[in-house]
Order: sequence, then structure tokens, then C-alpha cells
Amino acid sequence: MKPTRPSAAQTFLLVLLGQAAFLAAVYFLAAEPLGAALWPLAAVAAVVTLLVWGALQWRLGTAAPASAPAPAAEPRPAAPPPPAPPSDEAALHLLAIFQRKGRLIDFLHEDLSAYQDAQIGAAVRSVHAGCKQALDEYVALEPVYAEAEGATVTIPAGFDAHAVRLTGNVAGDPPFKGALRHRGWRVAKVTLPARTGTPEAARVVAPAEVEVG
Repeated sequence: MKPTRPSAAQTFLLVLLGQAAFLAAVYFLAAEPLGAALWPLAAVAAVVTLLVWGALQWRLGTAAPASAPAPAAEPRPAAPPPPAPPSDEAALHLLAIFQRKGRLIDFLHEDLSAYQDAQIGAAVRSVHAGCKQALDEYVALEPVYAEAEGATVTIPAGFDAHAVRLTGNVAGDPPFKGALRHRGWRVAKVTLPARTGTPEAARVVAPAEVEVG
């Protein structure tokens, strides 16, 4: 058990009682009556009392055990840096390839209301051929489901909602059974050619063509 330290009032009272006992002993044991010398003696005793009390207070203060330092707070982990904004250069590069191979941007910006269906079909053939060539050359695709469309498939619990979209009467919890209406597509590999030029140049997906002369 940790010993308690006496308070300042307690030490002063002890010193005062000791000095009072000393004065009483001097008074009763003196060979002659003290008379007028009693008051100077009492004043000296009072000064000695204060000095002894102050010395005891100082001694107790220096002898007091130092308080244990407060435990250092654990450093907080540094916040992770914010993710870098996604770069759009790869998407622009692929869009430029579709334009170069199949004139995709020109076709999408064309007003088709003035053409007959047969005319549109003929134009679509060249766009389809050029864009398919670009896709086959630079982007490897694979179906999400290998089964043929129309086949019955089972959707297990914990399925990837990004890879499978459920339609129809969806109720309860998986597993579900249903007819495969679209096999889906997943990118297996992208092998775009190296692009040269500045980031500003990447935004020009189709340069203007000027015939001179």
C-alpha cells in the first residue's frame, strides 16, 4: 500500500506542538523565573517553528516520488492519399482507332432520317467491318457464360452483380434458375498500340482533312 504524505497543516501542527513542549520545559525547568525574558524566547521559538516547518515542507516535496509520465499517444496512421483521377487517354485512343478503321464517329453523327433503310444497311456494312477489325485486333473478348443463349443456367448465392443482371420475376434469395438471354462480354486482354504525342493531342480522335490544290 502506498504511504500517504502528511499535509502542510499536519506538519505545521506537529512542529508547533514540539515548540510548545520545548517552551514549557524551559519555563518549568529554569532555575530562576524567566519574567520579561519569556516573550523574546517565545518570539524566537515562533521563528524557529516557521523555519522548521518550511524545511519539512521542502524535504517532503523533494522526497515525493515523481509521477509516472503519461503514456504517449499512439500515432494515428496517415490517411491514404486520394486515388488519382482516371486517365481518359486509353478510351480516346480506342475511339480514334474505331474512327480510323470504321468511321464510327462519322456514322453516329450522321442524320439517318433522310436515308432509306436499304441505304443505311449498305453504309452499316462498312462501319461494321472496320470496327470489328479494330476490336478483334486490339481487344480480346470472352463471354461471361459459355452456354448458348436460351440455355438454363443457375445463379449461385454471392454472384457478381456486375457480371450478371437478373431480369423477370426476381424474388427471394439465390440460387436462381433462369434462361440465358445474353451471354455477356468480358474483356480478357487489351493490346492498344503505343500512342505518341501530348495529352492534348490525344483528344483529337479524328484530324480534319484538307485537300490542297
